[in-house]
Amino acid sequence: MISFNRMIKLRDLEIFRVSKNGTIFSYVVIEDTRKPFTEEDKKLDPLCYMEEEDINAILNVFRIALINDEKLNEEDSFFLKSFFSDFVNNTNLTNFIITEYIQEDLYGHEVNIKFFNKILKDIGSNYIIEEFDEMNWIYLSQD
Repeated sequence: MISFNRMIKLRDLEIFRVSKNGTIFSYVVIEDTRKPFTEEDKKLDPLCYMEEEDINAILNVFRIALINDEKLNEEDSFFLKSFFSDFVNNTNLTNFIITEYIQEDLYGHEVNIKFFNKILKDIGSNYIIEEFDEMNWIYLSQD
């Protein structure tokens, strides 16, 4: 059985913990970049085969990162990519990129803002979660 726990929901960022049979096996970060594809993005498959005009028409890219301590098997990778790609409202102006990352020291840490910022840094995100008073935690999920 696979279960999903949304750990953080901010305006432009969501972080999920994915468990399989009661064991954590992945973290998933969905980041709304509010930017078009970068030049590096355009080199990725299948974007490298698209017309430049079509790529440039996309004004907003979501980055979905699957973070694991070891390479996912094909079945789990396909399942997570399929599941989380449905979270993005794909339009002619919006698209997404899914990337898998391996972070060997992923587990065994206290799960807090420092931990999430480390994950964000490790996947190359510019997003930084600011420290905040725990009394305000409940309001973050109502963004």
